[in-house]
Amino acid sequence: MALLLQKGLQVTVLDDCSSGYSENIPADVRFINGSILDRDDVLNALDECTAVLHFAGKSLVEESVQKPELYKRVNVHGAKNLLLQMRDRNINQLVFSSSAATYGEVKAVPILETSATNPTNPYGSTKLQVEELISRECVEQSLSAISLRYFNVAGALKIKNSWLFERHDPETHLIPNILKSVPENPIKVFGTDWLTHDGTCIRDYIHVSDLAAAHMAAALHLIDGGASGALNLGTGHGVSVREIVEAT
Repeated sequence: MALLLQKGLQVTVLDDCSSGYSENIPADVRFINGSILDRDDVLNALDECTAVLHFAGKSLVEESVQKPELYKRVNVHGAKNLLLQMRDRNINQLVFSSSAATYGEVKAVPILETSATNPTNPYGSTKLQVEELISRECVEQSLSAISLRYFNVAGALKIKNSWLFERHDPETHLIPNILKSVPENPIKVFGTDWLTHDGTCIRDYIHVSDLAAAHMAAALHLIDGGASGALNLGTGHGVSVREIVEAT
């Protein structure tokens, strides 16, 4: 939102606040407290919109294993509803916040956009199903869309005199949990015998401000008539859990 506003763009937010916080939404943003599953809420949010950035969805892997039907309903059926209402409003540009979880257990790195998709959990599966819905809409309708697949998001963004930072309940991300750790409740590292240089898992971390800039660039690309597709977002350089702990 902050980057879009800095560009002088008008922004509307639709959020049911099940995992977000309405107080984080700037006063100059049109805010609708509603659900992506509700036709009228989505139509209301789409009034006078040119393009859609689709972030709405459930995103915890462990929860998706415990509640696969919830993830199917919110992520997949929610996307279906959004696409139907975009068609009704004749809005033809969409940027979808996808995930590298669509790839599953890969056999080679770096992961390319041409790598096979084989998600290993319901969360990744629903993300891939939404991508397939979007691809079909691009073929059968006049939609132009980009799906952005990314890995581990980290960092905070300073806007004026305040910081926008991670705020999850429960908090599952490594860096915030390191920052919250104390001797009485230390950070837990799950596995120190992986086949890596220091025995801990290696992952690609992308800064949240780079991620936001990429979504905005993708939207402007589509508005300018650019091609649809799926893109990976990352640094291309993995960092181990132990390295993140030491750096933090």
